[in-house]
Amino acid sequence: MPRAVRARGGLGGHVGAPHLYGRVVVGVSATVNSLAWSVRSTFALFYVALLAEFGWARGEAAIGYSLSWLLLIVFSPLAGGLYDRWGARVMVALGGLVLGAALVLTGHVTSLWQYYLAFGVLGAAGIGCIQPAAAAIVSRWFARSRGAALGIISAGASASAVIFYPLNTWLILTFGWRAALVVFGLIVAVITMPLALLYREPPRPVPADAAAGAAPERTRSETPTLASALRSVPFWAVFAMWCFGVIGYQIVTTHQVAHALERGFDPAILGWIFGLGGACTVAGNLAGGALSDRWGRESVFTIGSAIGIAGIACLAWIDTANDLALLLLYAAAGVGFGMRISLLAAIPADLFAGPHLGVILGAAHGGGGLGGFIGPYVGGLIFDVTGSYQIAFATAAVAIAASAVATWIAAPRRVRAGPRATSVGR
Repeated sequence: MPRAVRARGGLGGHVGAPHLYGRVVVGVSATVNSLAWSVRSTFALFYVALLAEFGWARGEAAIGYSLSWLLLIVFSPLAGGLYDRWGARVMVALGGLVLGAALVLTGHVTSLWQYYLAFGVLGAAGIGCIQPAAAAIVSRWFARSRGAALGIISAGASASAVIFYPLNTWLILTFGWRAALVVFGLIVAVITMPLALLYREPPRPVPADAAAGAAPERTRSETPTLASALRSVPFWAVFAMWCFGVIGYQIVTTHQVAHALERGFDPAILGWIFGLGGACTVAGNLAGGALSDRWGRESVFTIGSAIGIAGIACLAWIDTANDLALLLLYAAAGVGFGMRISLLAAIPADLFAGPHLGVILGAAHGGGGLGGFIGPYVGGLIFDVTGSYQIAFATAAVAIAASAVATWIAAPRRVRAGPRATSVGR
């Protein structure tokens, strides 16, 4: 029986048994993505601790976190280009080492500039090495089920809240925020670095792929490069999708703990509720990625955006600790956020698949870096000026809606409707 006919369909449904290693690649990427994203998903806990320790204004305290996003504009394209040369094994291991060191050093800061350097600069470098490489290698292993595969690694990122919100809450309450950051950093480094050694690049496509219905590869002149991507409307639409989406998401996730504490909720209860929100986001990642392979990226992204905006409204309406139902509805709206997150890498991967995907994906990730810089700072600044998060949360909702509009301008449906580039994925 021809190799192209055997073992088709589903994740790992590649051409022949050796290609089942793609499942291992997805599992590794989901895990390292979870560890990298845990720094984002639980920052709100350390943000509150920093405010209590140093008495900084909320805007200036949020700048350190914002820097860890902004500098992705530099580190993500650089790391993406290095991934195209060196592979995920080197880049992810390096990222785990740098990110772990960033967290340990943040646990020893005594001033704003040290916090900005440790968490902002080194944190961005570590995350920039891990996330684009983890997404790019999975995109290369899977083409027809790319949405589902990337949904799984995005689910890994969202699962970080389920694991690390309760864990970091317990570490902070038991040992203090400084020791908690040291332990957190060691966990990230010790797990990420050896896992990176399991990475393997996908085998080259073979002619038998044509029998399975794959289209011929793009010619050299048609292959997207960073230069050609930067001259295209879809790239800048993807950049805007990342930017506006992260602005909205980071306004609420950075300040959700502070807002809930001020409404009278117990810190221990919040750890579990926001952990539940992370579980809902995991479900959204898995559903959104798989559904987008059938319904289209734009439609699923828009549905997720609508659910997310409804959740933001629930968070904004909370007035006292008696409004537990509203906080639970906000946590449940993590399903919508997850549907969106699962497509942030899938959309540019559809548009710019090829040997330069790493650097292009890294450049697009820079839009998230810009949004991550703006969102937390703007949320804190609005609170400092108005004494409330109401305007900040309204701004977040508008930004989420703008990101949905950008996906329709990027129009990945046009690429997916046409001939598909040859890949080992199914």
